[in-house]
Amino acid sequence: MKITLLKRSLIVFAGIASMLAASALNSPGQSGESAHPRITTRSVVSMATGSVVPTSGSILFRHRDGVAFTFSTAGLTPGDAVTLWMAVFNNPDACATSPCTPADFANPAVNGTLLNTGGRVIGPDGTAVYSAYRAVGDLTGARPMFGTGNGLVKPTSAEIHLVTRTHGPANLMDPVVLQEQLSMFFGGCPPPSTACMNLQASVHQR
Repeated sequence: MKITLLKRSLIVFAGIASMLAASALNSPGQSGESAHPRITTRSVVSMATGSVVPTSGSILFRHRDGVAFTFSTAGLTPGDAVTLWMAVFNNPDACATSPCTPADFANPAVNGTLLNTGGRVIGPDGTAVYSAYRAVGDLTGARPMFGTGNGLVKPTSAEIHLVTRTHGPANLMDPVVLQEQLSMFFGGCPPPSTACMNLQASVHQR
C-alpha cells in the first residue's frame, strides 16, 4: 500500500510538473525571478526526535509563477485529523538562523506567510499523501495575522517548509468541528488546549 501511494503521488506530481514547466516557459513571470523550473527532493523528519521518517519524502517544483509539491509520509496516528502547512520565508537571508524557524515570522524583513494546503483523516496504515499548488500571491489557506501575510512572493528563492500538524482524533460526529480540524491551525484544539502539535517537517532551501 505504501509503495502504491508513493508511486501514485509521483505520477500525479510528474503530470503537474510537466504542465507547470510548459506554463513557466511561455509566461512573463515575476520580476527578478528565474524562468528556469527547478525540482528538489527532501526527507521528512520527525520534529520530536529529529530522525528521518522511513518511506517518506517530499518533492517541490518551483517556477517563477508558483510552486507545487507532493509530500508522502508515514508513522501518523490512525484516526487523527492531520493538516499539511506550507511555511514560506520569502527572504531567508533575513532569518536569524539557517534554516529559518517560526520565530522568523515576527520579522517583517523575512516576509513570511503560513498556508494551510489541506488536511485528511489518517487511515489504518498511518500513511498520507498531500499535494498542492500555490501561485504567487495566492492567499488560500493563509493563517490570519501571522507573518506579513503576503503569500508566496519569490517562488524560486524562498525557503519553504512543509509541516504536518495533528489536531487529535478526528471528530466524525460533528462536520463543523471536523472541517475546522482539517483547515485551521488550532482547529479542534483552541488555546489553551495543547492537543494540536506539529509532527513532521520537510525543509526546502533554495
